[in-house]
Amino acid sequence: MLIRDQLREIIGEAITQAVKDKSLGALEKVEIPVVIEKPKLSDHGDLACGIALKLAGFAKLPPIKIADTLAKYVRKNPRADERAITNLAAAAPGFLNFKLGSAWLSSSLMEIHKQGASFGRTELGQGKRVLIEYVSANPTGELHIGHGRNAVYGSCLANLFKFAGYQVEEEFYLNDTGEQMNALGACAWALYLRRLGKDWPYPETGYPEDSLTDYVDNIIKESGDQYLALPAEDGVAKLGELTKDKSRQQHEDVLKQLRISFDRWFSEKQLHETGEVNSVLEEFKNRGSAYESEGALWLKSDEGSEQRARVLRKSSGSTTYLANDAAYHLDKYKRGYDLMINIWGADHHGQVPGLKAAITALGEDSDKLEVILTQIVNLSRDGQLVRMSKRRGTVVTLAEVMEEVGEDAVRYYLAESNPQNPISFDLELAKKTSRENPAFYIQYAHARCCAILRRVLDPQLNVEKGLEEPPILDSPTFASYLSEYKSNPAVFEPAFASEPEIFAQQKALVMTLQSFPAEINEATVNRQPGRIARFAFDVANDLQKFYEVSRVITEDPSSTKASLGLIIATKQVLANALAVIGVSAPERM
Repeated sequence: MLIRDQLREIIGEAITQAVKDKSLGALEKVEIPVVIEKPKLSDHGDLACGIALKLAGFAKLPPIKIADTLAKYVRKNPRADERAITNLAAAAPGFLNFKLGSAWLSSSLMEIHKQGASFGRTELGQGKRVLIEYVSANPTGELHIGHGRNAVYGSCLANLFKFAGYQVEEEFYLNDTGEQMNALGACAWALYLRRLGKDWPYPETGYPEDSLTDYVDNIIKESGDQYLALPAEDGVAKLGELTKDKSRQQHEDVLKQLRISFDRWFSEKQLHETGEVNSVLEEFKNRGSAYESEGALWLKSDEGSEQRARVLRKSSGSTTYLANDAAYHLDKYKRGYDLMINIWGADHHGQVPGLKAAITALGEDSDKLEVILTQIVNLSRDGQLVRMSKRRGTVVTLAEVMEEVGEDAVRYYLAESNPQNPISFDLELAKKTSRENPAFYIQYAHARCCAILRRVLDPQLNVEKGLEEPPILDSPTFASYLSEYKSNPAVFEPAFASEPEIFAQQKALVMTLQSFPAEINEATVNRQPGRIARFAFDVANDLQKFYEVSRVITEDPSSTKASLGLIIATKQVLANALAVIGVSAPERM
């Protein structure tokens, strides 16, 4: 059992016994949850509980008196001896402040070893089914860095939800029909003709030639001039379809490079071909939620005190984004998810009320749908904004940024901030191999743990003697250590120093490690996978401070054994956290 859970349970038992003994005034029954927090000031202790403040009104006693009474009952619990809690104080206005000893720290390390790659996993999700739809860029060109933010955030959120016990599916919605696809076809057909030497005007509106050149050149490379004889209308349709496929494949390839794959690529075009869009329009009419006016079909919705009508089908006969989105989301609802999350760019914020209104009008629970809006990414280099691609003079693509700084840096920097805040992505910082670069610093911490294990397990060259010395530990001995780490908390006790200053740094590292499951829960509830990125940085930072005051390999076998167990636990937690944000955990750097 982890430290906060043990402390929460012990305080709960203290309250129950104090009520039974009539030691808490008028208090008879307790249904207030016990919350354990980290004090703002380290002088107040390692953990604190303010339950006395919440009980005061029921007990009709001053909070400080309740806290003092509970402290005495906690001390009577055999699990809360001085090896577990070195100091317990009631502090005004009604807090219980705890300073921890080595016993619970050792138990936490044992728990990390027992759970291994599963440490941090929780049952928060209880197996509920979640669909996360993200990226969903038009298949009309390369993904830019803004798409990258949605991609990384969505991927990290999916990993986080899986780690928290949900069944997660990931989906990319292809906007592969409508006016943007008609424009794509017209531009691609014109470019195709021009690349084959024909005198053909390029559309004044649509997509820039240089954004489609690679796609069309590849089509020509594969198929030559076989489409040259097509009538213009057929040529536009054919080149539009081929270019769309090239763009979509490029999206998939770039996202795979970023360690992102989808369970499903859902086609908007399919919704029209199967008649689902027309069906949803009929459903609106059957429910009395749509009406005809001026040749168009309108959705009427009641949003609070404001009644607002939205177009579903234009007088021209074409359907709107709202109609298509309604059909798509009705399909989602029919698949039976407990929760659906859309990750959209901030420029789509105006579409959210309409979509929610449409879902309600279709008789579905709109609370099952969450829309998370992400803000822009600003690239900079040496303090100057970078807006244009080096290659084409257009927007900077996701592939270009990955090529320059690497996939891990892209994932970390796009993951670590709140999606509601703009990101300032410093390309030069992302390439640094120093503590200034959090992504490197975290990975280096993991690699450093691995280096210590190699130092113990691999033969080492003695430079002075010019001889290869045997490993400090042979394989059977190390295997016995790993087994004992999972079953005997006492094995970790020699890792902790008697000197208060050194013990404080050792304790800080273990306290951070054992908080990982709570961080997972908090990050999941708040849809903040960036919290795990920042947690990983805290682990790396605490590990560095640990190194500054502690030696791992010493002349004392029991101390070396215990400290190795702490290093392995740290390595495991770092790997688990990095897995959630999709950043690699290298063994060498």
